[in-house]
Amino acid sequence: MAAEAGSLLLVDDDESYRAVLARSLTRRGFQVTAVAGPMEALACMRDLDLAYVILDLNLAGQSGLNLIQPLLAISPQARILILTGYASIPTVVSAMKLGAVHYLAKPADV
Repeated sequence: MAAEAGSLLLVDDDESYRAVLARSLTRRGFQVTAVAGPMEALACMRDLDLAYVILDLNLAGQSGLNLIQPLLAISPQARILILTGYASIPTVVSAMKLGAVHYLAKPADV
Protein backbone atom coordinates (compact mmCIF):
# COMPACT_ATOMS: atom_id res chain seq x y z
CA MET A 1 0.00 0.00 0.00
CA ALA A 2 1.46 3.39 -0.98
CA ALA A 3 1.50 6.15 1.60
CA GLU A 4 -0.79 9.07 0.98
CA ALA A 5 1.32 12.03 -0.22
CA GLY A 6 0.21 14.57 2.41
CA SER A 7 -0.05 12.17 5.34
CA LEU A 8 2.16 13.04 8.29
CA LEU A 9 2.85 11.52 11.69
CA LEU A 10 3.88 14.01 14.38
CA VAL A 11 5.53 12.45 17.45
CA ASP A 12 6.21 14.84 20.34
CA ASP A 13 5.60 14.38 24.05
CA ASP A 14 5.01 18.12 24.66
CA GLU A 15 1.23 18.33 24.36
CA SER A 16 0.93 22.06 23.68
CA TYR A 17 3.81 22.14 21.16
CA ARG A 18 2.36 19.07 19.41
CA ALA A 19 -1.08 20.70 19.16
CA VAL A 20 0.26 24.00 17.79
CA LEU A 21 2.51 22.29 15.24
CA ALA A 22 -0.28 19.90 14.17
CA ARG A 23 -2.63 22.85 13.59
CA SER A 24 0.00 24.71 11.57
CA LEU A 25 0.76 21.69 9.41
CA THR A 26 -2.94 20.97 8.86
CA ARG A 27 -3.42 24.56 7.65
CA ARG A 28 -0.66 23.90 5.12
CA GLY A 29 -2.50 20.92 3.67
CA PHE A 30 -1.07 17.97 5.57
CA GLN A 31 -3.25 15.25 7.06
CA VAL A 32 -1.68 15.14 10.51
CA THR A 33 -1.83 12.31 13.02
CA ALA A 34 -0.28 13.55 16.27
CA VAL A 35 0.85 11.24 19.06
CA ALA A 36 2.88 11.55 22.25
CA GLY A 37 5.02 8.43 22.36
CA PRO A 38 6.79 5.55 20.64
CA MET A 39 4.12 2.88 21.04
CA GLU A 40 1.43 5.13 19.58
CA ALA A 41 3.77 6.12 16.75
CA LEU A 42 4.46 2.52 15.77
CA ALA A 43 0.76 1.62 15.90
CA CYS A 44 -0.16 4.60 13.71
CA MET A 45 2.55 3.78 11.20
CA ARG A 46 1.27 0.20 10.92
CA ASP A 47 -2.36 1.26 10.61
CA LEU A 48 -2.10 4.39 8.46
CA ASP A 49 1.00 4.02 6.23
CA LEU A 50 2.08 7.64 6.56
CA ALA A 51 4.41 9.40 4.10
CA TYR A 52 6.18 11.74 6.54
CA VAL A 53 7.23 11.63 10.18
CA ILE A 54 8.26 14.56 12.37
CA LEU A 55 9.92 12.97 15.36
CA ASP A 56 11.03 14.70 18.56
CA LEU A 57 14.48 13.63 19.71
CA ASN A 58 13.51 13.42 23.40
CA LEU A 59 10.31 11.53 24.13
CA ALA A 60 9.69 11.40 27.88
CA GLY A 61 13.16 10.13 28.67
CA GLN A 62 13.49 7.97 25.55
CA SER A 63 15.49 8.81 22.46
CA GLY A 64 13.53 9.39 19.28
CA LEU A 65 16.58 7.99 17.47
CA ASN A 66 15.49 4.54 18.69
CA LEU A 67 12.26 4.91 16.71
CA ILE A 68 13.77 5.69 13.31
CA GLN A 69 14.59 2.14 12.23
CA PRO A 70 11.35 0.55 13.55
CA LEU A 71 9.31 3.22 11.73
CA LEU A 72 11.24 2.65 8.51
CA ALA A 73 10.87 -1.12 8.89
CA ILE A 74 7.10 -0.61 8.81
CA SER A 75 7.12 2.02 6.09
CA PRO A 76 10.45 2.12 4.19
CA GLN A 77 9.39 5.00 1.93
CA ALA A 78 8.59 7.32 4.87
CA ARG A 79 10.65 10.48 5.15
CA ILE A 80 11.64 11.20 8.75
CA LEU A 81 12.57 14.60 10.12
CA ILE A 82 14.06 14.87 13.61
CA LEU A 83 12.97 17.98 15.53
CA THR A 84 14.71 18.80 18.80
CA GLY A 85 15.48 21.43 21.35
CA TYR A 86 18.73 19.58 22.10
CA ALA A 87 20.59 19.69 18.78
CA SER A 88 24.15 18.42 18.56
CA ILE A 89 26.48 17.26 15.80
CA PRO A 90 26.63 13.66 17.13
CA THR A 91 22.83 13.32 17.14
CA VAL A 92 22.60 14.82 13.63
CA VAL A 93 25.10 12.24 12.38
CA SER A 94 23.34 9.40 14.21
CA ALA A 95 19.91 10.44 12.92
CA MET A 96 21.11 10.56 9.32
CA LYS A 97 22.91 7.21 9.58
CA LEU A 98 19.73 5.65 10.96
CA GLY A 99 17.67 6.93 8.03
CA ALA A 100 16.31 10.37 8.91
CA VAL A 101 16.27 12.76 5.94
CA HIS A 102 16.46 16.02 7.89
CA TYR A 103 17.18 17.41 11.35
CA LEU A 104 15.91 20.73 12.73
CA ALA A 105 16.46 22.49 16.03
CA LYS A 106 13.45 23.86 17.94
CA PRO A 107 11.98 26.32 17.63
CA ALA A 108 11.58 25.71 13.91
CA ASP A 109 9.29 27.66 11.63
CA VAL A 110 6.68 25.50 9.87
